[in-house]
Amino acid sequence: MGPTDLQVDLRARVLRGLPVAVMGGLATGGFAAWAYYADTLRPVAHSFGLWITLVALLSLRRTLAEAVARSTTGLAAAVVAFYVGKDWMYALEYPGAPYSVNTEVLQEWLVLAVVAGCLFGWAFHRIGADRRAGAVSTAALMGLLVADTARRSYNYRSDLPVVGTVAVVGIVLVLAVTVRSPRQLGAVALWAVPMTVLGLLLVSLPDALEQLTITGGL
Repeated sequence: MGPTDLQVDLRARVLRGLPVAVMGGLATGGFAAWAYYADTLRPVAHSFGLWITLVALLSLRRTLAEAVARSTTGLAAAVVAFYVGKDWMYALEYPGAPYSVNTEVLQEWLVLAVVAGCLFGWAFHRIGADRRAGAVSTAALMGLLVADTARRSYNYRSDLPVVGTVAVVGIVLVLAVTVRSPRQLGAVALWAVPMTVLGLLLVSLPDALEQLTITGGL
């Protein structure tokens, strides 16, 4: 039994979105790699704000299959661009110094990119929908960005202006392209606090897993 016209159309839509996801991921990861060696913008490379905003923009108002495919592809491209780009930037900054990509860490973050892409694609694909699910999804994005800012600035207070600006820009950008009425904005605000609490748990998970698997302890 062959695929139906609906399945063929969905598959085509998923595939059409992948080049956009790759370009978005490469641009985001490349910028983060450059920021890693920039005095002012270095906090961007140590926070998740760029990645969270990336997957939200790739996922919003998409079908679940499209959102998951675009998110996982975008994050994977961003991870590769970040670690390879960071290596390349190091070679430019310190010619002749021995340095290479840590493939073990790269592989770990690629696995996390797939997991996070599936999770966030599912969570964010309803952003912009004019119903409770849309409000919850939009609030989840806001909560994650606020939580990421809090996570980074808790131990590095001087990073707050940079990571806070990234969070605000991400929130404003997504709200600008999704919210269409005061009622919709009010529904998002209602869910913002519980989603921030959940976001604090989620943004702390990748670092905890990295410490557990690489160093053997938290």
